[in-house]
Amino acid sequence: MKKKLLAMLLLVVATTMSAQSLLVGDANQDGRLSVADVTQTADMVLGQTQTTIDLGSLAYKVDNTMVTGTWWLGHDKVTFGADGTTTYPGGATYKFRPFKGTLIVYDADGGLVTILNVLDVTGDALIVSGMEGTVTSYSSSEPHDYVNLGLPSGTLWATCNIGANNPEDYGLYFAWGETTGYTQDTSDGHSFNWTTYQHAIDNNNNLTKYCDVADYGYEGYTDTLTVLDLEDDAAYVNWGSKWRMPTRAQFSELINSEYTNVTWTTQNGVAGRLVTSKTNGNSIFLPMAGKINYTSLSGNGNYGYYWACTPCLGFYPNYASCVYFHSGDIATTIYERNVGLSIRPVRVSQ
Repeated sequence: MKKKLLAMLLLVVATTMSAQSLLVGDANQDGRLSVADVTQTADMVLGQTQTTIDLGSLAYKVDNTMVTGTWWLGHDKVTFGADGTTTYPGGATYKFRPFKGTLIVYDADGGLVTILNVLDVTGDALIVSGMEGTVTSYSSSEPHDYVNLGLPSGTLWATCNIGANNPEDYGLYFAWGETTGYTQDTSDGHSFNWTTYQHAIDNNNNLTKYCDVADYGYEGYTDTLTVLDLEDDAAYVNWGSKWRMPTRAQFSELINSEYTNVTWTTQNGVAGRLVTSKTNGNSIFLPMAGKINYTSLSGNGNYGYYWACTPCLGFYPNYASCVYFHSGDIATTIYERNVGLSIRPVRVSQ
């Protein structure tokens, strides 16, 4: 029995080194999860511990009454609520029972699929075993790459926009200070305008947050906020605690000719700006994704706008900072907060 357990643990170590972005419950490894997958396999990323462990995303806590936090599973993320349950794409419901060290998996109809035993949790992987005795390990590594451009501030820039899988993908569009993004075809029917904007009531001079000019605030509202709160930072909310929207100063540094060369180019047929470090030669590509006003995408392929987390204080608080570029120029500027622009995150630390 001891030999068998040792062999299983060795298998876990080997699996941990190779597993980088497996989809939990993806029985046929086709990159997506369906109800059929869930009923075939019930491997899940969870662990039991009495301490808080940083696993590369948001902190995850387990005690005798609750399990909360966010786990990256491939390019998806699953958040567990205070009741210890979550519904994963495909319809299955997972419920953690920390006092017994087990994970119960139900199908979309509420029927019991299986019960998993929690074996171990480390800083890199969580290990569970199925009723057949199989051991599975999943890496906790984030699915978002970043580049060190050798900038004086040490800022590390993401290689893709939020919602993108490749550097040349446009990704999602966000109103400033909102954390839900929308696709370029706005197939969900969302309209970027002041009546739908989260931090205002109906129009651009009824702001309810990030406003230091009473004439623009709802019923004279003002505050002293000089940067987005984390709850309103799309990079933090969508990618985890190690990511932020860049500041205006970070954008200014990125395009400073002392530190980088910024050239117009195409990458895989997509027009954009290539920012190349003068220090180490590393680069990032910013596609010209245009903008969405109401439901209309315009300018894609001709210019790009990327939000900063810095509001436009003292002048027009209904605007916020961004970087703007086309084939002939690139500069920091401001734009109306209700319009849908791209977001390129920066990493807080390695």
